Amino acid sequence: MAINLPVINITFKQLVASFIQRSERGNVILIVKDDTDKTFTTKVYEQQPDLDADKTLYTADNYTYISDCFLGKPNKVTVVRIDATGGLFTDALNIIKGLEIGWIGTIEETSTQADQDALVTFVKAQRANKKNFKCAVFSPTTPPNDKGIVVLGNTNVTFKDNRVTQTGDKAIPTLIGYLAGANVMKGTTYILLSNLTSVTEPVDVNTAINAGQLILINDDAEVKIGVGINSLTDAPEGEPIGTENDESYIEIVEAEDMIQDDIGKAFKAGYIGVLKNNLDNQMLFINEVNQYFGGLETINVLDNQYNNVSDIDVDAQRAVLVANNIPGASAMTDAQVKQYTYKRDMYLKADIKILFAIANLNFGITMHN
Repeated sequence: MAINLPVINITFKQLVASFIQRSERGNVILIVKDDTDKTFTTKVYEQQPDLDADKTLYTADNYTYISDCFLGKPNKVTVVRIDATGGLFTDALNIIKGLEIGWIGTIEETSTQADQDALVTFVKAQRANKKNFKCAVFSPTTPPNDKGIVVLGNTNVTFKDNRVTQTGDKAIPTLIGYLAGANVMKGTTYILLSNLTSVTEPVDVNTAINAGQLILINDDAEVKIGVGINSLTDAPEGEPIGTENDESYIEIVEAEDMIQDDIGKAFKAGYIGVLKNNLDNQMLFINEVNQYFGGLETINVLDNQYNNVSDIDVDAQRAVLVANNIPGASAMTDAQVKQYTYKRDMYLKADIKILFAIANLNFGITMHN
């Protein structure tokens, strides 16, 4: 018999007619290569003045790019420093494993594709282990096709300051600052990036977007996020290729991650190793989750016109009982299945509807004389 660590699997299955998700992580994690001061590997800043006090720890360029992160008003910015000469990118990623979850990006004197690819691989692996880091990258070798990874698709950007025109990767700190700062009350489409004057758009913006790239656009003499998407291009499970996937939207994945993280934390804090696995205690947990859903309704994350509920997944629990040769399991009523808890495991399900931020306007006007 295999004995494993406790497993928390909260799965959100997308129905085409359902909206599932929205939140914000709040935190930025920026990897920098800098030899100015080698006495530290991480620094945490909650606001620009905190960074200003440490200005001498960084090159002028790195200080400027770290400052860019604060424009989007994230909760905090964690700088992970590695040596510019001989520093290993994997060292930075190993440090990040132990940090609070956030939006990760990297800035360096020249964009190193191997580092972008390493960051993609890292985030995919972390998310597979239910640690919902997200990142923004530039020109990875292979399209990530992953809901936790944003690919910035502009070849060049022009800053308002003396940096003027730079390659698109230099906008990564700005971008992850704004993505982290987008809270549960708003989406990321059409967010204004205040430190940019213009960007180089792809020849066909819509084609780039449908290929899983986040494109900054020039709009009314300002630079904005065209559509707040990640790199996921797969259709929803069971749907034809080309069907729009809700999880391609950053705001949707933010909510999915928030709900998964919050419920997981509540489960670990109050249930694992604390309560016995009987129906009464399972219902305590379910009631707590349903109250959490009710709270999300009050702040317009969940639709208060929808019956957002969790419950015991009777079909899943029955299948486990049958597979483990529990006598009479196949003939049990739903109530009996709920009462017959199985070892250490809870089998739950939820049906929720989360609100998207408004993005499109369909407005027909009829004119009369």
